[in-house]
Amino acid sequence: MSAVSQDEADRVLHLKSREREAHACYPCRKRKVKCDGVQPCRTCQKRKHPEICTYVLPHSRRRSASRHSVARSASPRSPAVASNQQARPDDSSKNYVYSGDNSVASILRMRASDINESVAREVGSVLGLQNTFSNYTFMNSKTPLERWQSLLTVMPQRSEVLKFFHFYRVTAYPFNPILADIDRFESDLCTYLNAHASGELRDPENITDRWATDKSIGHVSLLLATLAAGAHYSDIGCSERFELSTDFARRSFHALRLANFLFRPSLDIIQALLILGNTLQNMGQSDAAWALLGTTIRLAQTMGLHTERSTVHWPEHVRTKARNLWSTIIWQDSLLCLCYDRPPIVSVTGWSFANSFFERQDLSFAEVMHLLCRIGLDIMRPENLSTAESDRALEGLQRLDYAHQRGLPYLRSRENCTTMQQHLEHLALRMHTSFCISVLCRPAMKQSTPQPFLHQTGILRDRAKGSLIDASKAFLDFQALSTVPLRSWSMVHTVLSSTLLLCIWEETRNDPECCNLQQKVIDVFSSSNSRINDDGASLPESDSQWLSDRHIRALVTLRSALEREQETSATGTENWTGMAPNMLPQFGPGPVGPVDMTNPFDVSPVTYLDSIMNLPMFDYTQENGFL
Repeated sequence: MSAVSQDEADRVLHLKSREREAHACYPCRKRKVKCDGVQPCRTCQKRKHPEICTYVLPHSRRRSASRHSVARSASPRSPAVASNQQARPDDSSKNYVYSGDNSVASILRMRASDINESVAREVGSVLGLQNTFSNYTFMNSKTPLERWQSLLTVMPQRSEVLKFFHFYRVTAYPFNPILADIDRFESDLCTYLNAHASGELRDPENITDRWATDKSIGHVSLLLATLAAGAHYSDIGCSERFELSTDFARRSFHALRLANFLFRPSLDIIQALLILGNTLQNMGQSDAAWALLGTTIRLAQTMGLHTERSTVHWPEHVRTKARNLWSTIIWQDSLLCLCYDRPPIVSVTGWSFANSFFERQDLSFAEVMHLLCRIGLDIMRPENLSTAESDRALEGLQRLDYAHQRGLPYLRSRENCTTMQQHLEHLALRMHTSFCISVLCRPAMKQSTPQPFLHQTGILRDRAKGSLIDASKAFLDFQALSTVPLRSWSMVHTVLSSTLLLCIWEETRNDPECCNLQQKVIDVFSSSNSRINDDGASLPESDSQWLSDRHIRALVTLRSALEREQETSATGTENWTGMAPNMLPQFGPGPVGPVDMTNPFDVSPVTYLDSIMNLPMFDYTQENGFL
């Protein structure tokens, strides 16, 4: 004890006692036998008394006093600190649920020194604010052995990891860095491969303790999610690529259920859900990705990832990981909100960035993207929609320009690019920036015919035209160097929406440069999607899996529009009159939006674009009948 203080020794012993408490149920602790930490555990099942297998134990006065000391050590000015003591990653309690400072649960925890300790500790359960299921209830695996055997059926093989993680790391991750700590993940990946090679993950009758925990299974689900994304960006044939990506995603979801993701979320689980949602987007299933993202955000808020105060007592490296993860969630929500014109649900006020982040002039691609996404969220905030559209657009343009100019030199100008990756990041940023600019400037495109406009509107129309042209040019340059833009839903959406607007906007549809760009974009899609017939039907074994049905309809409409432009020598007004109503029947039966009920002269390009890209998937007027 000469080199170690008594307080330090007591702290270590206290942590060890909590570890023992976390891994043994009451009967096993009483008998001093091994417990696997699952409810009911195998020992209680063998002894035929699973009903008394419980982890809620009476707390001794000594342990109660030690927890009093922890609660008193928190600052009285930071209620969130006290209310989130159990949020620490190394805490043995898995029943923590984040609650705000004004909730009854936080108030009771804050006043733990003045009331009965057990009441403060169990207040979440008492108030019905806490999950109690140790296992995922909506599946058949009831015993630990059944869960282990089910896990072995979805675990990735060594050959799968070596082949497809490379594609995720090199192709997908740089342009959408969802993994919050890529270095740590790769280190854990090596651990997994070593365990697989040693035979730890082979015997269905022998549970390997370190791989059967919720945390380990959550990591397996994350690994499978990266393989799903990697398979999507791989160099194998389209049909096989789609089947493999779907299979990895299915196995990842199964591992999530085994990890009890809905009741016990973790950092790995949140990342797995984000990557799976992004993979769904890239398969053209953006509506499903939108729904899954809502669930992911709620689970992240359950953990308190949306606010810095809830992580104040976490280790620094875990806090950094949590901050990065919430920024990634903001990225995903911003992108989908801009594409769909739907209100965001994330908040950017919970975490404070260092002033240097906002003052530096050497921001990386990911850092500039985070700034753009924060601006995108501000654009979509309902409280900001009351401001005059032109004023809001001009202010947003200034912020976008400022953010873009603070990037590294190669991000600002392609002349400064010296490596392939720099060229790709430069073009990706140009596409994202151009898309944000076009969204801001769409109020200026709402009139289908030229009208007298204010100076502000003239600025917006000029910026709108420039952004649509630049998005198309960046896409053409990008796809010449990489498959990324043809496999990424956000980039496909950006170039198709930009090209469609160029085609139908009166200021650009007869412009020679714009027409040339439209044809080049169509040629790229046609060569990658050569087996789409004239009616827009997708033929078997085509390379169109990355295109959704809406994108295919948009492509067919655009191609038909250009053919009409080339076949007729009529004026622009006559072209517009003949184009809009005749295009719409190609979409098939069902409602087609406001276009077919409106004089084409009064239809704005934005409304016409929405009628193509956002055709209703379901006929909600038929909800009254069962069949």
